[in-house]
Amino acid sequence: MKDKIRNYKHIVPLSYISFFIIAFFVFLVITFPGDIVKQRIISEIQNTTPYKVDIKTADVSPLLNINLKTVTIHMSQNQFVELDSITIKPSIFSVFSDTPNIPFTAKLQGGEIQGAVRVSKKKNGIEELKAEINNMRVDAIPDLLSEEGNSEILIHGRLNGNLFVEFVPTPRGEFDFVIEGLELDNLKVKGMKLPSLTNLISKFNGNIEGDLTNIDELSVKGDGIDLQITGTTPLIWEMSKGGILDLGYRVEITDNDLVKYKTFLSPYLAKHKDGSLGGKILGTVMNPRFEKSSVKRF
Repeated sequence: MKDKIRNYKHIVPLSYISFFIIAFFVFLVITFPGDIVKQRIISEIQNTTPYKVDIKTADVSPLLNINLKTVTIHMSQNQFVELDSITIKPSIFSVFSDTPNIPFTAKLQGGEIQGAVRVSKKKNGIEELKAEINNMRVDAIPDLLSEEGNSEILIHGRLNGNLFVEFVPTPRGEFDFVIEGLELDNLKVKGMKLPSLTNLISKFNGNIEGDLTNIDELSVKGDGIDLQITGTTPLIWEMSKGGILDLGYRVEITDNDLVKYKTFLSPYLAKHKDGSLGGKILGTVMNPRFEKSSVKRF
């Protein structure tokens, strides 16, 4: 058998080819120009989005995955998201496509986001985004929605869900998120601080159409409390910039420690037939206005 292999006429060229391929990948990994690629990625993101990006390091794995460490995305001077790492997994064929689909995995807030971005080389922008979120902490969400990036509201919990958005020709998509083990603290209504709320579950789902986020369900439920919100807001990723709100809500409070606050809120909210209270949230993200009005959809 060994003699047959030695006498095989293609063994020498195949050996050279194999050696060349292995040597090429070893050379690529060792000499990978991380700083050049890092700056190119930063440039592409900042040219196609309104966000500023910082990346601490970039390198390549033997499978040609691009690994970015400590990625900070700044939405404004005081609002930012820090990711522990992002692994980008481009295929060889994406080089030849005008709209390559690029899978990625991001680690942040103790959880993971897996998804893919489809980009347009001609338009130099993102055409489509798919993302699945697993076990991510929600502590930073209030600060991201706050104009100053320093919200007084404190929240804890773990987020799971998925998002799909097509950006061309206009935004269109859907989302479905769940927060389990939700805890809320430092909530204030009419200047009065409410007790801490624990062991809650929150659901957030709906669709995106044009310049609006249509909320089918935004709920917070637990022992003795049931809050439901529906309506429209600006696009999720543009909330920090402001925009028009048109929301209706219904709240039922039966917890003994919270019932007294129901009495306090009654003059400001409409009373439904089932004893729950309701109203509308109008105005803008930066200056919401609460109206005493019954909402028929509840």
